[in-house]
Amino acid sequence: MGIDEEPDASRSAVRPAGAHRRAKHRRADIPPEPSRTHLTRRALLRWLAVGTAFAAISGEEVLRRSLTGETRLVTPAAVIGTTPTEAAGPMGPDGGHGGAPPDGTGPPGSGAPEQPAPAPTVDQGGRRWSDRAGWGGNPPGPRSAVRITDRVLLDTDAEVGSLLVEPGGALTFAADRTLTLAATGNVEVRGALALAPDGAHVHTLRFPGVDEKRFQGDGMKVVDTDVGLWVTGAGYLRLDGAAKTAWVRAEGELRAGDTALALAAPPAGWLPGDELAVTPTGPPDQEGFADRYDLVTIRSVSGTTVTLDTPLEHPHPKVAAGGGVTVGAEVLNLTRSVRVEGTAKGRSHVHLTSSRRADVRHTALRWVGPRAGTKETWKGPDGSAPVTAPVLGRYGLHFHRLGDAARGTVVEGVVVRDAGSHAYVPHASHGITFRGCISHETWEDAYWWDGPLDTRTPQQPSDDIVYESCVASRTLLEPNPRAYRLTGFNLGAGTGGKALDCVAVGVRGANGASGFEWPENSEGVWTFQRCLAHNNLQDGIFVWLNAKQHHVVTEFAAYHNGGWGIEHGAYLNDFDYTASVLYGNAAGGVALHALGRDKGTVFDGLLIDAAGHSDFAVSTTRHELAGESVTFGRCRFTGYRRAGIAFRAGADGKPDDLLVLDCEFGGNELWLDPEAGPPKNILLRRAGSTEVLQVRRAGEEGTAQPQWNAAAAVVPTLAGQSRPVQPPALRLKDAAAPTTRVGR
Repeated sequence: MGIDEEPDASRSAVRPAGAHRRAKHRRADIPPEPSRTHLTRRALLRWLAVGTAFAAISGEEVLRRSLTGETRLVTPAAVIGTTPTEAAGPMGPDGGHGGAPPDGTGPPGSGAPEQPAPAPTVDQGGRRWSDRAGWGGNPPGPRSAVRITDRVLLDTDAEVGSLLVEPGGALTFAADRTLTLAATGNVEVRGALALAPDGAHVHTLRFPGVDEKRFQGDGMKVVDTDVGLWVTGAGYLRLDGAAKTAWVRAEGELRAGDTALALAAPPAGWLPGDELAVTPTGPPDQEGFADRYDLVTIRSVSGTTVTLDTPLEHPHPKVAAGGGVTVGAEVLNLTRSVRVEGTAKGRSHVHLTSSRRADVRHTALRWVGPRAGTKETWKGPDGSAPVTAPVLGRYGLHFHRLGDAARGTVVEGVVVRDAGSHAYVPHASHGITFRGCISHETWEDAYWWDGPLDTRTPQQPSDDIVYESCVASRTLLEPNPRAYRLTGFNLGAGTGGKALDCVAVGVRGANGASGFEWPENSEGVWTFQRCLAHNNLQDGIFVWLNAKQHHVVTEFAAYHNGGWGIEHGAYLNDFDYTASVLYGNAAGGVALHALGRDKGTVFDGLLIDAAGHSDFAVSTTRHELAGESVTFGRCRFTGYRRAGIAFRAGADGKPDDLLVLDCEFGGNELWLDPEAGPPKNILLRRAGSTEVLQVRRAGEEGTAQPQWNAAAAVVPTLAGQSRPVQPPALRLKDAAAPTTRVGR
């Protein structure tokens, strides 16, 4: 179909409802699958048998020389036609989104993370786009299908029908000009595309007039109807805007009506005209507590003070949660000097299958992530509206099945906003670091890769994924009751994953929604440290995992969430939660579903302050399977209304099995729910005491404890081993990690 032709209405335009294939989208009233035998890591890798994409040496050399100007190509300067390329991407069709990448150097994850290769120099030479002679006549126009085979410098705004940069070709935006290239069809990069303005200018790649109804989705092949930016073969993408601090926390309380923000650290690179999002921090009993954002524009910056064009509409209090956590609102900078965008009425996408590592830094991706209609409707705020589903494989920034070829890729300072689907997707692509990235106002899980096809199939892993100083802000899905287990960070299968100094705020959703999730049937081993979840509609952390690995969560903070600080579930697993602070969460600090698999889950050195919002700091609930004991040790519980720990495992499940050792309580310690079944084992050793009490149901043997609705008897188990309470001392960072431009 030529670029100038009318769309073919007979072609399938919409994937069927449910094509996104996420097990987590099951309805909340469908019970989870029973525990099952899991594959070992080695067996899983053999079963997957996925090859690795790689670059041919000769192709890499041609690409390098095309960017550095070492070779003068004698191929025709350009080809302009009326028919866009119909060739598949170099990897060819894969028969679906889950098809295997080409054979390569070994199975994914088999090699150690390697250092990034030096980025090629962006050459400001080459023929100029505005030079008529280079095109053999007039430069291309809005209906032109452009094919570039040499080095071209974009020195003027341009609009094309579609663009293909061939191997050996390069299109570079002039660094000293503010430029926009608009394409009504696909932009495919097999050679090189570079947007890298100097500090005073802006580069934009825009896709106007995208028709989301025509998207096909799925697979690795470039699809004419799925308009976006595709990087294929050994293509090189450089999106390299001016460096700036992604986010900074407010130094103190921000009041409604304020026109100046005092920040806790200098905001490097922030400029007049930049758009900011100020996150909500108010308590969960405040109406709209998860939605009270302020979107404002900078008038001026002086040191750590930012003056705004308009006053704040909402208050953003500073929160003193204890345990070292005293924090103000995050102030997110949403403006970047490189922009790739669709429009508010037609969202585009970025899809990378290239064996050449991309450089994506300080770029704003806006109006990306198309959605498809379904046959269902729901009653929205503006009346009846269609229920929509994400288009499979068409996300904000999507690294698709690159295996080890992705190792060393660094994505820094990127913003994905106003997106209809997942923001950052390293799907079966290993060794990618996301640093100082932001998702804001995006649908579906923000940081995510494709889940298992069903609850009996393991998720394909992505190894050595790093999220550092990243923010998931205002993650949503409509209608909200369908947003079952929506999350900001989906910590999926793989080894070597890290989530460090990240923030999840304003995540909406229904049952099981959270800031951070360890998802069902997708066990990954993550280093998880100094992360914060606040003002999410449901939980801070949600775990629903039958795990064989040992997992550690340390220095975590959750405040003012509408559900639990931590909801720890599935049937049997072993987690260590250490040195963490849970403050003012509406349902309480911890909800405990799961019992231990081998050594048992341990909560050690936590400060759980209900701040008057909940009856209990900790509550057990139904246990599906009998397992090992769960331990709360050296913790402090305070601020609750009725008791520190409530035992509420129903008689229809397995009994409670908890050790409460060396903990302090700011009131009544325990409560045995009269509707709960008899416990298997509850032991209490108070802080500073060597006496151990076994807690039993009221009326059973022992001394009556009416304030607990229980009886208690002294037992010799664990006697004489008292330890002091270990209060946490978190040091959350005041700003995102520093980022730099390519090669600096």
